[in-house]
Amino acid sequence: MIAKDQDAYLLEYRPKYSEFRFLMQQRLNEVLLVSSIYDSFIIEEDARLSDQIFEEFHNLNLRTLPHISRASSVNQALKLLEEKEFDLVITMRHLGEVDPWAFAGEVKKIREIPVILLLNNSADLQYLSAEKANASNIDNVFVWNGNPTVFVAMIKLLEDRVNIDRDIKEGDVRVIIVVEDSIHFYSLYLPVLYTEIMRQTHRLIHEGGNDYHSLLKMRSRPKILLASNYEEAIRDYQKYKDHLLGIITDIKFPHNGKMDDKAGFDLVRVIRDEHPTLPIMVQSSDASKRGVVEDLQGYFIYKHSRSLVHDLRTFMLEFMGFGSFTFRLPTDEIIGTADNLFELRKLVAEIPIESFIYHAKNDHFSGWLAARGEFAMARQLKPRKVSEFENHEDLRQIILASIDVILQERLGVIVDFDRDTYHASSRFVRLRPGSLGGKGRGIAFLLFLLNSFNKGFRKEFDATLIQIPRTIVIGTDAFNKFMQENKLYDFVFSGASDQAIKERFLGADISESLWSDLKYIFEDIKHPLAVRSSNIFEDSLFRPFAGVFSTYMIPNCDSNPDERINQLANAIKLVYASTYFELARSYAESMGMSLSESRMAVVLQEVVGKQHGTRFYPDYSGVASSYNYYPFGERLKPEDRIAYLALGLGKTIVEGELSRRFSPKHPEVNLYSSVDEKIKGSQRYFYAIDRVEQKINLEKAEDTFVKRYVLQDAMQDKTLTEIADTYHPEDGTFSSGFWNAQDGYPVITFDRQLKYNTLPIAQMINRVLILGEKAMGCPVEIEFAGNFAEGSDKQPIFSLLQIRPFVEQEENLGESVDVSKEDLFLLSTNISGNRAIKDIQDIVYIKPENFDSTKTKSMAAEVDQINRNLAREKTPYILIGPGRWGTRDQHVGIPVEWTNISGARVIVEVDLDNFKVDHSQGSHFFHNIITAGIPYLYVKSDAKSNFLDWDWLKTLTVVEETTYLRHVRTASPLNIIVNGKERQGQIIKPTT
Repeated sequence: MIAKDQDAYLLEYRPKYSEFRFLMQQRLNEVLLVSSIYDSFIIEEDARLSDQIFEEFHNLNLRTLPHISRASSVNQALKLLEEKEFDLVITMRHLGEVDPWAFAGEVKKIREIPVILLLNNSADLQYLSAEKANASNIDNVFVWNGNPTVFVAMIKLLEDRVNIDRDIKEGDVRVIIVVEDSIHFYSLYLPVLYTEIMRQTHRLIHEGGNDYHSLLKMRSRPKILLASNYEEAIRDYQKYKDHLLGIITDIKFPHNGKMDDKAGFDLVRVIRDEHPTLPIMVQSSDASKRGVVEDLQGYFIYKHSRSLVHDLRTFMLEFMGFGSFTFRLPTDEIIGTADNLFELRKLVAEIPIESFIYHAKNDHFSGWLAARGEFAMARQLKPRKVSEFENHEDLRQIILASIDVILQERLGVIVDFDRDTYHASSRFVRLRPGSLGGKGRGIAFLLFLLNSFNKGFRKEFDATLIQIPRTIVIGTDAFNKFMQENKLYDFVFSGASDQAIKERFLGADISESLWSDLKYIFEDIKHPLAVRSSNIFEDSLFRPFAGVFSTYMIPNCDSNPDERINQLANAIKLVYASTYFELARSYAESMGMSLSESRMAVVLQEVVGKQHGTRFYPDYSGVASSYNYYPFGERLKPEDRIAYLALGLGKTIVEGELSRRFSPKHPEVNLYSSVDEKIKGSQRYFYAIDRVEQKINLEKAEDTFVKRYVLQDAMQDKTLTEIADTYHPEDGTFSSGFWNAQDGYPVITFDRQLKYNTLPIAQMINRVLILGEKAMGCPVEIEFAGNFAEGSDKQPIFSLLQIRPFVEQEENLGESVDVSKEDLFLLSTNISGNRAIKDIQDIVYIKPENFDSTKTKSMAAEVDQINRNLAREKTPYILIGPGRWGTRDQHVGIPVEWTNISGARVIVEVDLDNFKVDHSQGSHFFHNIITAGIPYLYVKSDAKSNFLDWDWLKTLTVVEETTYLRHVRTASPLNIIVNGKERQGQIIKPTT
C-alpha cells in the first residue's frame, strides 16, 4: 500500500548500507605507548613509527587514526593516565626496574583498560614465561618486528571484540575466527588478515553520493576474533556460527588446560558436522598432517613454508570469497572467472549445469556475496539447497534474479569502463579513475536514491518513467594527466586572461586513449550531449560553486563521427579551462580557497528533450529547493518548499530569468495577486540546442549551440499546448490550454499539471525533495527536466539531473534589537542568512530615480568598476538594487556575475513603484550567495513589514557617483542583524 502522508512514506526509506551507520561505535581513540628512552629513540628515529602508522592507516583507507601519546618511564605513564582518559596502553618489555606485568597491574588500578605487551622482535619471546604470558593484567602480547601493520591489527582486534555483538545485530556482519596460541604466528597472521580485509573492502566500495558511503561500507568489513585455546574457540564458534565467513586454526593448542596435539582436528570435526561447506584453513608445523586436513575438507598451510603469507592470501581470495569467483567443473577444471557482479551474472547464466550445481552445493555463491557485504542476499541464498529443486534450472534463475537485484541496487550506480565488459545500457559509467567531482557524486546519489525506492517511489508514480539520463563521468585523473602532459599548470597561474586560457586549452591535446574510448562509446550516438563541469569543489555543503564552471550543450549531429568526437573533446577541454577563469578565481578567493587544490571531472549526459526542426529541447525543465527563503502569502511557510518550471532548457531558471514559481507541497496555491502580475511574471523566452553543423565559437563559448527563442517559435513547434493558457485581452480572462494564436496570447502557467494534475510534477518533486533532505540531512536543491507522452504507447519522462546540499552559513546571534522605525535603515522579513555584521560603512546602490530596465548592462559595468576599487582596498559594502541580481535577462534585473560584486558583504533586492519582479531562488547565483554566508534581503514595496529609508541614504557622504550608481559612506559602522530563524533582517543606522 502506498503511503499517503510524508512521514509514512519516509518509513519506506531504507537505503542500502544505511544500517552500517551504527557499526563500529566503540573506537580506540587515545593510545598510550610506554617504552624506555632507548626504545623510544629506536622507534621514532630508526623506524619512524608515527609516520609509518599514519601511512598504514591511510593506505588501508581507515578514517579513524588513533592519537598516540608517548611516555618514556613508568612514573610518567602513570601520571598521564591519572590526567587523561586513554582507551589502550601499549607497553614495551624494558621499563627499568618495573617489569611490564607489575606496570600493567598499576594501570588497572587507575583505570580498567586493555594493556598490550609489545615485544621488539621474536627473540624476546624466549624471555617470556608461560605464566607471565598468561598474566591477567596483560590482555595480549604481540611481536613487532618492524611491521607497522601490527599496530593496526592490535587496535582493530580489540575494537572488533567490543563491537561484534552490536554490529551483528545492526548490520549482520561476518566473522573470521583465528585459533592460534603462538604469539609469533598470530603477530604474523593478523596483520596480513587485516590488510587483505581492508583492501578487499575498499576494492568493493562503489561510490554512491559522497565519501560518507565509503566510510559506511568500510565499517561492514568482517570482524576477526582471536582464540588461544580450544575453549575460547568453541565458545566463539557456537556464538557466531551463523555469521562465520571462515576459520583459520592451528592443530596444536591448549585444551582443558593442557597442550593438545589434536585440538585443531577436534574443533574442525565439530564445525564440519554443522557447516560442511564453511571455508577452514588449518596450519601446522607438521607437514605430515596435510592428508588429515584435506580429508576434513580443509585447506592446509605449512607454517614454515617460505610462501606462508602468500598461501594465507590465496586462501582468503579463493576460498573465503575475497578474490575472483572461479567457476569449476566437479572435476576441478576451471571454466571461467568473474571479477565483478556483471561477469558473475553472465557466467552463471552460461556455465554448464554441472558446474552450477557444484558451486550451489558448496554455498560458493552465498559466501562470495557475503564477502562483498551483500549480507541480506547471502543469507537469503544460503538455505536454498539444490535438493529442493526438481529442475536445477529453477535454482539458477533464482540466483540470477538475486544478482539482478544487487546489480540494480548497487553496481547500477557506477560501472568502471572496460571495453570487454561495457554495457551500452549502463546508466552511470566512470570513464577514468579519480574523483567523480561534485556533480558526478550528486548524479550517482540520485540514481542510488531511485534504486533504493524502486518499490515505493517509482510504484507511486508508475505512469511516469522516472530516471537519470545516461551518464558518463571522466574522473579527475584524466584532468591531471591533461594538465601535466600539456604543461599547463605554470601557464594557468601566470595571470592569463580567460580568452588566452580558452585558446591555450583548446590547442592542447587530450590523450589518444581517452579520445579512442570516447569514440568507442559515442561513435553511433547522435543524441545531443551535455558536457558538464564536475569540479571537486562543486555542490559540496558550504562551497557549492554552482554555475561557476562551464557547461557545454553540443548538438552532436555532424555526419562524420570523428568530427563529432572532436567537438566533444573540445568541449571537454574548455570545461577543463573554466577551472581557472576569473569567475572561478574570484569565487574561490571569497571562500578562502585556492584553485591550486582544484581538480575537474567531466560529466557527459544525454540531453533530455525532443527534436523540433533544428531545435532540441525538453517540454519542461526546472529547479526546486526544499527550503523557501522568500515564502509569499500567509498560507506558505519556508518548509513548504519552492520550485520553478520553464519551457526548454533549464538555463532559463538557473540564470535568473522569468519562469513559473510554485510550492511543490501546495501547488494549488496561487502565488500571483493579479492577472497583470501573472502575465508579467510569466516566461517570455526559452532556450534550445541549435542542431546545426558548426564549431565552438570562443567568443560565444557556452552559448555557441544554445540559442534563445521567443514563444512564437514554441507555437510553431506546438510545444505550448500542455503548458500554456490562453489570455484573452478583450475581457482579461484565461482559458485552459493554448492551441491557436487567433484565440489570444499564450501565457506559460503549467496549470494543467499543477492544478489539474495531468502529470503529477509537483508530487514527484515533493517526494524527491523529502527523500533528498532526509538522505543528506540538510535542505537540498534539485534540477530536473522531462517530456510529455506522445501517443498511447509512450510514457511521460521525468529525469532528475542533479541534487546538491543547500545550506546557509549559521552564526550564533544575539537577541533581536528592538528599535524604532526612525533608527532603522532597512527592515525585511524576506531574507536568507544568519549573520551579525558590525564593520560595514559603505553602501553602493542603484539610484531609483535613474533606473531604466533597458540600461541594466550599463549598470552592471558601473557596479563592476566600483567593486574593483572597493575589493582592491578590501572594503566591505552593502549592495542595493531593483529586480534580480545575477540574472542573465537584463529586463528583470542587473546582469552581474560573481566577479562584478565579489566584495559585497550584504546584498539587497528592492521593488520600485514602476519595477516589480518575482524574485527567483532557483538561480546558481542565488545558491552561491546563500552558501557563501552573504546575507540576502528582499524589500517588497507593498509589504507592511518591509521598508528601506531612501531619504536617509541621500544624507550620507558621497564617495563616488556614476550615471546609475551612488557609493556612500556612513560616519560609523552600521549594525546589521539577519536572523534566518526569526525571518527578520535589520540594518540599524549608526548612533553617531
